[in-house]
Amino acid sequence: MRTTLPAVLFLLSCTPKPVPVAVEAAPPPPPAPPAWASDLLSSMDPKVDACSDFYAYACGGWIASTPLPADKPRWGRSFSVINDRNLDTLKSIVEEAAKNPGGRDADWQKMGDTYGSCMDEAAVDAAGVTPLTPVFASIEKLKDLKGFMRLAGELQGVGVDAVVRVDVEGDFKNPDLNVLYIGQSGLGLPDRDYYFPTDDKGKSLLADYQAHMGRMLVLSGVPEADAVKAAADVVAFETKLAEASIPRAELRDPQKSYNRVDRAGLLKLTPKLDWAGWLEAVGAGKANEISVDRPDTYKKFEAVLLGTKVATLKQYLRFHTISTFAPNLSKPVFEEDFGFYQVKVVGRKEAEPRWKRCLAVVNGSVGEVAGRYYVEKAFPGESKAVADSMLGDIQTAFVAGLPKLTWMDDATRERAKEKAAKISRKIGYPDTWRDYTSLTITPGNHAGNVMAARRFEHARNITKVGKPVDKSEWYMVPQLVNAYYNPLNNEFAYPAGILQAPFFDKSFPSSRNYGGIGAVMGHELSHGFDDQGRKFDGDGKMSEWWAPEVSARFEAQAKCVVDEFNGFKLDDGTPVKGDLTLGENIGDLGGVRTAYRAFQATAGAKDPTGIPGMTQEQVFFVAYAQNWCTVASPEYQRMQVASDPHSPAKFRVIGPLQNLPEFHAAFGCAEGSPMRPANACEIW
Repeated sequence: MRTTLPAVLFLLSCTPKPVPVAVEAAPPPPPAPPAWASDLLSSMDPKVDACSDFYAYACGGWIASTPLPADKPRWGRSFSVINDRNLDTLKSIVEEAAKNPGGRDADWQKMGDTYGSCMDEAAVDAAGVTPLTPVFASIEKLKDLKGFMRLAGELQGVGVDAVVRVDVEGDFKNPDLNVLYIGQSGLGLPDRDYYFPTDDKGKSLLADYQAHMGRMLVLSGVPEADAVKAAADVVAFETKLAEASIPRAELRDPQKSYNRVDRAGLLKLTPKLDWAGWLEAVGAGKANEISVDRPDTYKKFEAVLLGTKVATLKQYLRFHTISTFAPNLSKPVFEEDFGFYQVKVVGRKEAEPRWKRCLAVVNGSVGEVAGRYYVEKAFPGESKAVADSMLGDIQTAFVAGLPKLTWMDDATRERAKEKAAKISRKIGYPDTWRDYTSLTITPGNHAGNVMAARRFEHARNITKVGKPVDKSEWYMVPQLVNAYYNPLNNEFAYPAGILQAPFFDKSFPSSRNYGGIGAVMGHELSHGFDDQGRKFDGDGKMSEWWAPEVSARFEAQAKCVVDEFNGFKLDDGTPVKGDLTLGENIGDLGGVRTAYRAFQATAGAKDPTGIPGMTQEQVFFVAYAQNWCTVASPEYQRMQVASDPHSPAKFRVIGPLQNLPEFHAAFGCAEGSPMRPANACEIW
């Protein structure tokens, strides 16, 4: 701007003075971005074309400046940062309890003693593997397959899976009744496919597993001369189990994995396996409400078990017992276990500090005690109200989008609206805290305390079989950075631990909150209508509430998503499994679209962002992408692709957004650009 000065006549001399000349003023500096925007902007890489690789555009700055921590196989901008902050909060709580265990109530003392015993590394090292001596003695007494089944049932009570595992939840067709579910398990590697390697890396890892097993058997007390052959025999046995096991992707169909039998039906299923003894040892000797995931699998397991020597079964149980408790045993055992599972399988370079590992024990043992104190310290009351309001907006936005889906018919659309309206919400923490009265924690007995806590939790669950479902129960502790949708209760839950910045802050603009936690909320809601959740109605009952022709059109839409993600590959060429990750991919696609609709309906959607050249719509999509900014080891990524139903972080950004016209409009992506392919997938 040019400054205009008034003309002044100076008559002090005969020679007139020159008239002052106006000067160019420096432009005022642009206003600084608002405080919430600094972190968002610093994580971006504006040199990348948003329409070519939006993950690199939104996360490139953060990735370039964030080395993978040596004690992590994966580190994320949102989940990991919040988790570490939550751990710091918990640390101050549990350390106070450990120093003064008698300072409050009995639960406070149990929390303090759990943490204090874990932190007493000298006592843990002095104990060696002696906490497992009674279990090893029982294993050595085994004489036949009948004894194996009974001991395998007993070991379920302390978290050791042998061939199968148990769970208790609502009946798929009568969700108000608790049922005992029996599922395939018992493999020492992350997935069945690890036993059938097709490349040198896979073959090397399988050989490393066998060598590791031999060393663990030696640490458990097996003579070194016997351990090598025993490990080879056990790996051969597990390979047969893997061959008989159903691939993870196939287990995702609830209609095929729900097979109700009564007690007599289970005994008849594989009559040469002592299910009666197993049920009694599990604590469900009189249970008559049972479901098995795939009946034919158990017939194959029966044949494998019948063809395996008792000596091999004993070593199998011995290895899985010491492997299960290795993180809680002396340094030699911990280091051997860590060296294989954490270093070679997932690529972690070093162990986390002991206090973090001990907090994980607290969360797994007395998690709701720690959660009660965490909530008091870290979850302001108004946050619950704001989150609840956002969830209501997400539900409204989901319903508002249904009329735009051309593949649905009106009748199914109305049923979908009814189901969405019935979804209940749990926010922050339980209304009633868990009762730990029957749990005994002994100071100075770390591994024993872990066993006691697992037995307590197992007994708490197993006694539910045949009883009504408690709809108020939470399946995550409040301090966890996660969320879930439960189709049997038709509910979603958002623990206090995830309702934190950068996902959520009551001071953030709606574009950032809805791109952050709003997309997570939309993700969980969309699980109610993914390839699994859609098979349950608004009351949580597995039923066919879709018109047949609409189901067929849904399957076609789902196949589009499967094919799209099958096309994504890791840097080493390993492809994503589109069938395994379908449910989570549908959750992401539906979640971000629903959250965008909810954001657009907010009062702040048209406000200036305060960021030069950036619209509210662009902020929303960048905030969504930055939920998933991640660095990870190659080993972890390969393990994730093999066994995790979630796609790698990069594809959780690229996959959903390249299908959204709203995203294309926000960034002006031309058709045919990488982020706007010709064929787009649409479900929700």
